[in-house]
Amino acid sequence: MFRTALSKHLADISVHFSRRFSFCRMIGPMQKNFLSKALVLGLVSAIGPFAIDMYLPALPSIGHELGASMGAVQASLMAFFAALAVGQVVYGTASDMLGRKLPMYVSLVLFGVASIGCALAPDIETLIFWRFIQGLGASAGMVIPRAIVRDLHTGVDAARLMSLLMLVFSVSPILAPLGGSLLIAWSGWRSVSWVGAGIA
Repeated sequence: MFRTALSKHLADISVHFSRRFSFCRMIGPMQKNFLSKALVLGLVSAIGPFAIDMYLPALPSIGHELGASMGAVQASLMAFFAALAVGQVVYGTASDMLGRKLPMYVSLVLFGVASIGCALAPDIETLIFWRFIQGLGASAGMVIPRAIVRDLHTGVDAARLMSLLMLVFSVSPILAPLGGSLLIAWSGWRSVSWVGAGIA
């Protein structure tokens, strides 16, 4: 009887440890998946801020090359902000109705095409137009990744993923102005738009 009880106890211990080890093996892939989602969503969210912060050092060069006043050059920045605000309302509604993927893909294509238009703009009026379209393309990245976080997770997991997303997102104001300045110094202000097209 003692031997039976002992063997049962050992069997329970074996089951317990096997479950713990299998759980530990699952944590690695889960953690990697969690981090990869945070990285992808954070980079998509950072497209808009990158398009602003990399563009700022180019304002004097744009005015000089296109023969535009500083007020006209700043209007291209204002057009981007206006489109960014309007687009978030449009994409937020569209992503609820059509799902997350289609509006996100449309916005990335729009951002890429508009970036090429900005890079080839022959005058300030054309640049302002394409900057507005670029802002519409970037606006989806400001709203859809946050909706995806709410779709996939709740509670603590949602808070963790959102904090990681914001960590990736916060790198933009640090690196983008420096990267923009280096690009402009090496190959002119149009290279900033070409990089934006490449990112999309």
